[in-house]
Amino acid sequence: MPVFDTYKIETLATPTLTLEPLTVAHANELFGHLSNPAMFEFLPQDPPPSIEALRERYQRWETRRSPSGSELWLNWLIRHESVAAGLLQATCTKTKKALIAYQIVTPFQRRGIATEAIPVMLNHLHQAAAIDTVRALVDTRNARSIRLLERLGFAKKRLIRDADHFKGAASHEFEYELDLTPPPKQ
Repeated sequence: MPVFDTYKIETLATPTLTLEPLTVAHANELFGHLSNPAMFEFLPQDPPPSIEALRERYQRWETRRSPSGSELWLNWLIRHESVAAGLLQATCTKTKKALIAYQIVTPFQRRGIATEAIPVMLNHLHQAAAIDTVRALVDTRNARSIRLLERLGFAKKRLIRDADHFKGAASHEFEYELDLTPPPKQ
């Protein structure tokens, strides 16, 4: 697929946000926020153990492709008034599907940042990377994320029981899906 093979990540914008392609340099800005265990309440990962570990992760992501070349690894820093407010991620495949994730840093939670940023990313994925189906996995205990996905038009597709086990408890997940293709013309 030519679009997949030639895709180049871009800076995206909303009226109040800038979505910058994530780079190693962003690790310095995000490490303090990502060191907060509350940011990982519903995630199996723990906070990054060091700034060096976070830089190494971002360096891998800066390639924008999986080692096999079968996936696009797209990551953006969300910036609000020049301050880091969160992260957006999309893992895209040649089958025109993407799995998305998002993390809004604690000082910016409950301010509509994800509600404003995610649709811009979704539109970009559809237009620039030819993605037609987007999925998201969310821990069943994460009520705020569930409300966000449903507000954005994602449909709950299934419950995945015992998807993971972390922080002393089983994690069940909902799989959500959104079709990005335009409706047929009538």
